Amino acid sequence: MRLLRRDSLIPVALTLACYVLALSQRPGLIVADTKVDLQVAPGSFLSSVLSAWTPSTSFGHIWAGQYGGYLWPMGPFFALGNALGLESWVVGRLWLGTLLALSAWGMVRLVDAFSGRPRGVAHVVSALVYVLNPYVVTYAGRTSITLLAYAALPWLLLCVHRGLRDPRGWWWPVAFALVLTSTGGGVNVAVTAWVLLGPALLIAYALALRDVASSAVWGFLWRAGIVGVGTSLWWLVAVIVHARFGVDFLPFTEQPGTIWSTTSLSESLRGLGFWTSYIGIGYTGLQRPFQADAAAYLKLVPVIVASFAVPGLSLLGFAWTRRLRHAGFFLLLVLVGVLVMSVGFPEGTPLRHAATFTYNRVQPVQFLRTTYKAGSLVQLGLAGLAGLGAASLWAALASVPRCRVAAALVACGLIALAAWPLMRGVGVDRQLGFDHVPAAWSRTAGDLNRDLPRNARAMVLPGSLFGAYTWGSTYDPILPALTPRPVAARVLVPFSDLRAYDLQQVTDALVGQRRALPGQLRALLDLEGVASVVAASDEDRSRGGGPASADAAAELARAGMLRPARAYGARHAVPPGEGLIASPVQLPQVRRYDLPTHGIVRVLPRGGETIVDGSAQGIADLAAFGALPRDRLIRQAGDLSAGALRAAARAGAQIAISDSNRRRVYVAARGRGNTGWTFGPHDAFSQDATQLNPFAVRGNAAQTIAELGGGVGAITAPFSPGFAQFPERRPFAAADGDPRTAWLADRALAVSRREL
Repeated sequence: MRLLRRDSLIPVALTLACYVLALSQRPGLIVADTKVDLQVAPGSFLSSVLSAWTPSTSFGHIWAGQYGGYLWPMGPFFALGNALGLESWVVGRLWLGTLLALSAWGMVRLVDAFSGRPRGVAHVVSALVYVLNPYVVTYAGRTSITLLAYAALPWLLLCVHRGLRDPRGWWWPVAFALVLTSTGGGVNVAVTAWVLLGPALLIAYALALRDVASSAVWGFLWRAGIVGVGTSLWWLVAVIVHARFGVDFLPFTEQPGTIWSTTSLSESLRGLGFWTSYIGIGYTGLQRPFQADAAAYLKLVPVIVASFAVPGLSLLGFAWTRRLRHAGFFLLLVLVGVLVMSVGFPEGTPLRHAATFTYNRVQPVQFLRTTYKAGSLVQLGLAGLAGLGAASLWAALASVPRCRVAAALVACGLIALAAWPLMRGVGVDRQLGFDHVPAAWSRTAGDLNRDLPRNARAMVLPGSLFGAYTWGSTYDPILPALTPRPVAARVLVPFSDLRAYDLQQVTDALVGQRRALPGQLRALLDLEGVASVVAASDEDRSRGGGPASADAAAELARAGMLRPARAYGARHAVPPGEGLIASPVQLPQVRRYDLPTHGIVRVLPRGGETIVDGSAQGIADLAAFGALPRDRLIRQAGDLSAGALRAAARAGAQIAISDSNRRRVYVAARGRGNTGWTFGPHDAFSQDATQLNPFAVRGNAAQTIAELGGGVGAITAPFSPGFAQFPERRPFAAADGDPRTAWLADRALAVSRREL
């Protein structure tokens, strides 16, 4: 009876500790974890992700593959908490506590299956190490959906272990499928894929030890496969829809060269390697860590020592637990996991060449480039080895109680230091948090809900690269999350049709780069169906990367938007920008300008269209000359075949030829100075600079336009994490003649850093 009570007490105590730990993380701070919609409008967000299409953020786009995964279980969890009247920050911490508790409980059950009962030191230490480590800290504060598959891994292994020993049963295959479908799918598919390596390795390990027959393996696999596909259709169909009709947005996100630059063996072993933990952000010159908790693992010596000591001691423990049946499996998880994580590090190795070759030529596996997400395999293997080693040491010290106490204190201290941000209560990232959404933004959204014309959209102008405000950070723009009405807002990664993305970026740049000509902006906004322009003065430029609010207000005034139709929030002094104005100006927190528009959807005649040879900049150039038609169809030459171009020309189409379709590097992570020089027809881009072609060029369209008096080509807008292909970023002014010691002069740098 006493053993039964202890066996029950361990998971209960661990569960309570996980919830207490989660609730102690910055109480009262709402964290824009994964998607800010989950915190500010979880009910409407859950209903909207039921659709494959969203009208907001850009000019509308397919988002099934990216956001369909929120349908279960994260979306319902936040929606239920909101429906029960819980505060947003409480729901977020309960979600984190649930993930931690499931991880700990699953580890206890897995050790039960591998080592048996009664529960003791092995169970407790394994659970603690699995919950308290740098990998968990990295994702707990900003992308906790990644921890879904992490929490599921021990349960998946348990299902496989039990299922292989019941080859004719359906219970464990069904349980495996239900756990697997709860790992997030869609947005989280890479983590799900890497986690599946764990069950595959367990099956191989069981076959190697001859614990099970091959017939039992096949019996489990076909049952789990059939049920798994059926239970995962809700997100598999969404991914298929996105692949068929959506945009391949991966070229605009981080490339393998960036991802693999930090996944060394040592960093992978201690649960790090996620590239954003090693970078800074600061668009006005003052750099700060992109992830606040990263500083502890890069600068605090005790934390660094502990984060190496825990995996080191866990692996050392294998020396005296290697004869235990499943010690080898835990070691196999660590070795395979570390190999996957560090496959691309360092540059120049055969594995790096093989991984890069595969990535560039096999598109279906490109989502697996985020190899750091295999960290769950490493952490579970280390946790298992730590538990087995601690149990063996505990038994060896049975006759020396003082040594037992000392060993327990050292172990607890190392585990606590390895998860130091969580232990300090700062495990959620303040840089991605806010206390509440200001009333000015809520009122703006409410008014748009009520009176924005049905066949029109609002646009946040100018936009920012990230949703960062003086009152907090939401990562994504806040307005689209507050209203179901169509709101176009600049985002870093394009999910919309690339023609639409190009047009929106060009429109935004006219204000953000201060180069709109008279009448140009209003004509473009009419074409885009914008009935309301929303401008803010509460943005944090250093983190958001947007233009100065004072400069933007002056630019909007030059475009005819002198007096806002409505103003929200108190007026306050906005500091001057970079040359347009010399003194602070008084602006309300949010302004709304109402404009006439012919609407998003409009009926136009078939004939007499205008054909633009070039990118969206060519359309903007037409608007600058006052030649943008309102009552005729506008088409881009890159979308037309040679026959269609000739037929349109014979029918009297107007053809505008521009030089805006240049082959240039495009860096999405910069609001200004984001295009490089024009490449020649035979110049090659760097390996990480992926070209973007929004036009489906068919036939001999280029020759046809040439016959009509111009040249045609597809716009190229590659993304590169570096700036080597920008002339202003080439090394110069090296005092000793060595390019490696060169310095740069950049307006984005702080004034104190512009001189040597």
